[in-house]
This record gives sequence, C-alpha cells and structure tokens, in this order.
Amino acid sequence: MAFARVCVRTVSKGIRFVPAVASHPDRDLGEARAALDRGDSPAALKSLDRARRGYLKTHDADGLEHVLDMTALVDASDDRSRIGRDNLAYAVKQNLRQETRRSAQQRGESWADPYPDLQAPTEHTGVVLTRGVKIGIGVGVLIVLAVIAAVILAIALADSSPKSTVTLRLLNDTARPITVRGCSDSDCISSWSREVRAGQETDTELDADLLVAQFKLKLPGPDECLPVRVHDGYQRLHRSSGTLAVRLSRATPCPGTTVLPSPAAPTEPAPL
Repeated sequence: MAFARVCVRTVSKGIRFVPAVASHPDRDLGEARAALDRGDSPAALKSLDRARRGYLKTHDADGLEHVLDMTALVDASDDRSRIGRDNLAYAVKQNLRQETRRSAQQRGESWADPYPDLQAPTEHTGVVLTRGVKIGIGVGVLIVLAVIAAVILAIALADSSPKSTVTLRLLNDTARPITVRGCSDSDCISSWSREVRAGQETDTELDADLLVAQFKLKLPGPDECLPVRVHDGYQRLHRSSGTLAVRLSRATPCPGTTVLPSPAAPTEPAPL
C-alpha cells in the first residue's frame, strides 16, 4: 500500500495519507481527518479511537503514531473535547509502549520506554461533566436536602406535639408502711421517694408511651423492685386518659418481674 506524507502546521510528524480503498483503521483515520476539517471534534475522536483499536489489533506502531499525531489536532476549546483528547492520547501512548516492548522482545533487544513519565501523577484521564450530568447532580442534591429537611421537620413536630400521659396508682396492700422510690434510670440514683402507709395509695403521672416504669421498695430486709408495664396497661384503658393501678405486694427481689397494671375504678383501685 502506498503512502504519502503531508505537512501539518501544529505537529512535527506526518499524517498518513488514506487511499480511496483502505483497510478499516486507515479508513477510520481518513474519516477522522474529514471530521477535523469540518471542525467536528466529537466525530474525530470517535474515528481516531476506532483507528487506534484497529492498528493495535494489527500491531501497527506507525499507524498508532499517526493516530497520536492527529489527536493533537483535535480542537479542545470545550471540556468534553479536551478530556476526550487527553484520554485518547493516554490510551495511544499505552498502546505504543505495549507495541515497542513486544517488538524489542521479538528482536532480542532491550526495551526503551518511549513515554517513561506516562505514569506520573500529573498525567491522568478525566471524566466529562456534561450539562445534563451537572443538572442531574444539582437535582439529586436538592432531593437529598429536601429529604433531610422533611426528616428534621418530622422530628421537630413529633417533639412539639403533646404527649399522652397516664396516671399510675400505687396501692400499699400490705400491713406496714413502705417507702417507694420512682426510678428514672436503671441504677435508681435519680428518683423521687414517697412513704405510703398501709392501706393508702399514691399517684404518679407517666408518659403513656413508656414501656416499663421501675419502682424500688424500701423494706426491712433487701429492697424489692416493681417494674410496671405502663404502655401495655395504657392500651387496656377504654379512653385516652385514665388511671392504672398496681399493688405494691406484687414487688419481687430486684431487678424484679414485670407487672401489668389494671384500669382503676374512678374512686378506688380495681382489684388486681
């Protein structure tokens, strides 16, 4: 196949002449040159990449050199073309390294890397952020911010909404006075304390959503505990507000066995 050299103003090497009937990579190279003449950088890059793959398949190092020369002619006035050109140049250089290494091995000669600084951190491929991609990223950010704002608003509304409370009546059904401590933590360090005489009762307001309320009873021997299932008892009430009742005799050695309170009568505790 005959070839001719033509001078290119911006590069030092010649550009391969493409005859009317050419192999596929040479034809792709001709299409790339036509695209460059009409200023169509995206089409030129596509044709050059097809030519690169064709020359690589046939181990044509000269053809790869011509692809690299023409890649330098691509107009890089926009980000898409600039990054596409840089990516293509990087790929061609890697292919040339591969072909020169293979050729040196076949000749039994030592290989000289034509691009020894190719792996330097300053040379790398890029990702094109097109207008559509940027719009998509912006929309995604707005959606995420809207979801976060909705979650924060829901939490704020939940915290500001009035909480349901229920009255728990503790009845001392023993024959001696008992000191009752209402525990706000597992160690019952922070608590209130009340003395309930025999046959008497004391009421306390609790959050109806509280799963278990812990009470500790001060007795002559070891203390006993009375964990009360507040929320389960609240669900047994027939109205949104009311009174639950539990007998202190239900207490057991700490940490205690949970007790389900019963709805109390309006004037006196209901039997348990």
